[in-house]
Amino acid sequence: MMISQEKYAVVPPWVIVMYKTMFFRNCMVHPNTKKNEQDRFCIDCLCSFCSHCIPAHTRHKHVKIRRYVYSDVINRHDLCKLFNCSGIQTYHTNKTKVLFLKQRNHHQQQQQQQPINSKDYSCIICDRNLQDNSLYCSIACKVVAILGDRHTEQMSDNHNKYNKVINGAIKREDLMEQNRKRRRRKGLPLRAPIS
Repeated sequence: MMISQEKYAVVPPWVIVMYKTMFFRNCMVHPNTKKNEQDRFCIDCLCSFCSHCIPAHTRHKHVKIRRYVYSDVINRHDLCKLFNCSGIQTYHTNKTKVLFLKQRNHHQQQQQQQPINSKDYSCIICDRNLQDNSLYCSIACKVVAILGDRHTEQMSDNHNKYNKVINGAIKREDLMEQNRKRRRRKGLPLRAPIS
């Protein structure tokens, strides 16, 4: 079954490609230069690139990806020129408004939970708490809401793979969880063996 052209008019194909792209890897074109992290996405070429690759993309449309709370975010002002950002929760970082590209992890939500008010707002896709009456917590949730459930599974599978492996290394959260499992509670004292 094909997705209708109307839905693609609302969600451009480059948004889906950008969602699936892994950012903040070292650039293959500039491996020996400093600050060679791929932190930009070219909408015309549908690829990520580093700041040293900008001359090759000068006439192309592109957005800069930033990191905030171990997640990829995009400046809201930059993205609004290219994509309808209405209904997506806006966060403030360094006096700029940003949007999360992918769904936030549950442990991040628990750390930043606000006191429960009489009005409880949550994302209509993933049920994460929101600060205001927005409908979605991230760009990914808005895309899933527009494209439907069939693409939800595909996007969540990619999100889980992304969370587990970044550049071939285990993520910090996974290491912390493994360390917690290894450590025992201080309940039973360990005594020296009798000789």
